[in-house]
Amino acid sequence: MIDRELNRYTSGHLDRIANVLYGKGVDPNWVTLLGLALAFLCFVALSFGLFYLGLILILINRFLDGLDGSLARLGTPRKFGAFFDITSDFAFYALIPLGFAVFSPYENALPTAFLLAAFYVNGSGFLTEAIIVEKYNIKIDQSDKGFFYSSGLIEGFETICFFLFICFFPNFYANAAYIFFTVTLLTHVIRVFKSFKRFL
Repeated sequence: MIDRELNRYTSGHLDRIANVLYGKGVDPNWVTLLGLALAFLCFVALSFGLFYLGLILILINRFLDGLDGSLARLGTPRKFGAFFDITSDFAFYALIPLGFAVFSPYENALPTAFLLAAFYVNGSGFLTEAIIVEKYNIKIDQSDKGFFYSSGLIEGFETICFFLFICFFPNFYANAAYIFFTVTLLTHVIRVFKSFKRFL
């Protein structure tokens, strides 16, 4: 919901770091790959109940996710970079709840199933909208992204806040997951109505 405004605040700081890395010849795909590796490490940490370590890895992963985009924009845009970035993001968003489910299957497996189902439905709508915008060459100014990014009630910032909350308060995971499941589905419903108006 506030991703765009947050990006305006953080982009200048990330750009300064990206300029240094670009000068040293660092490929943005390697930054994305490092972030993906940390996402898997975070999954392992959460599976063993190391929630504070998981929290730190989540923050580093999100920093790298912003950094790879800033770095990519300094060079020639590459289609694989955009593909690798978004698929790594989706892997990250799935691995965090999955870590909680592995840690406590009896208590967390069912709310995790609901949550991942909502992520799947919302993610499919997000990506399908981007495909249609691209396929029919619908003019939307989003030069800072490698693909059309549909804003919504629940975006990256809100999801990270949810992840940080459950790391701080793992005993509230089940209730928090059901609440986030509900608002994520609501985000999809709103996106469907917006798409109906845009594509009609």
